[in-house]
Amino acid sequence: MIHLITRLPLPYHQTLCRTLHAGLDGDFCAWFAERDSAEFPFKTAPDLSFRHHYLAEVGYLQLWHTLKQNRRASVILGGWSSPMTKKTLFITSMLRIPVFIWSDHPHPRKRSRLTAILRESYLRLLSRGLVSGFLVCGKTTGEHLAGLGIPRDKIFNFPYWVDLPERWRLPQRCIDAVDRRKPLRLLAVGRHVTGKGFEVAIRAVKLANEGSGTPIAELVLVGDGPERASLQRLASSLGLDDCVSFPGWLENSEVQEELIRSDALVVPSEFEAYGVTVREALAQGRPVLCSKQVISALDETIASNAILLHSVGDAEALANHVLLLAGETALLRSASEEARRLAEQWQPVRALSILRNILPEQNIWSTC
Repeated sequence: MIHLITRLPLPYHQTLCRTLHAGLDGDFCAWFAERDSAEFPFKTAPDLSFRHHYLAEVGYLQLWHTLKQNRRASVILGGWSSPMTKKTLFITSMLRIPVFIWSDHPHPRKRSRLTAILRESYLRLLSRGLVSGFLVCGKTTGEHLAGLGIPRDKIFNFPYWVDLPERWRLPQRCIDAVDRRKPLRLLAVGRHVTGKGFEVAIRAVKLANEGSGTPIAELVLVGDGPERASLQRLASSLGLDDCVSFPGWLENSEVQEELIRSDALVVPSEFEAYGVTVREALAQGRPVLCSKQVISALDETIASNAILLHSVGDAEALANHVLLLAGETALLRSASEEARRLAEQWQPVRALSILRNILPEQNIWSTC
């Protein structure tokens, strides 16, 4: 039986849970540390059509007893450095249960030499006995961990999984000549906090519109947070009140609708440890304009025009990419088709085949 232990029932976690539940014929259980969080204000109840528990409510003693009674259990643990992960690692090490850490790229914070040494030593210690392997989000993350001394045979590419709609359509401007005369509709999604680079996207829209001599692009900035008022003031000061909109926090289903209505996704972050929205945009067949510090995008840029990269903070380069897509419908079409092709390589069911190859033989696949 596979037990997934992670912080919150976020949409991409729910996708993996539903996939494992179906593929294992219910021989699966999810454990979430929390039911909700102010950082992710769900408006509707998550789709938890699988066995699950909230550790904040049932306690870690219940997790201990459940794992102890199931001697053929394997654990997928979301993250390696939090109160939740430390408690879980203690339990799995005491019970000698195989555990795989599933995590995105560590934030490239400036650390003292001592802190860096201690961190690397901790990760190597994990790889030499406490965990069976690392499920990493992206090849770039895998290379980073290998550079810290973790054996490559314990590193497996296992990204965040998103639903792949069976049907998708090209941006409307690729289909309707009337829509080609409208501004290129750009979408940005995320908490309005320092580091997301949304001010770069706003300035890029200003530059693109000035460069074309007409409003050639508009930006829909979904989300909320402490920087929202500042971003609104910036847009207003640049004369973009009619070109930049702030719909606030939206549910995931509403974000998908916004993606369908948009022509491209913009992710100008200073750093994204992975970037689930990138995968969601690709699944909807939308190209992505993002910084070179978005891990999920770095994995997909080889021989692909679905993702256009700019340096962090470079509004001019981003504006040039906007002008390129706005001015060439054929390019937007090919980029959209390539985006969908990339997404189809990572359908959620692929998670089952990856786990089947790396998890210990414990009869957990007998029902697959």
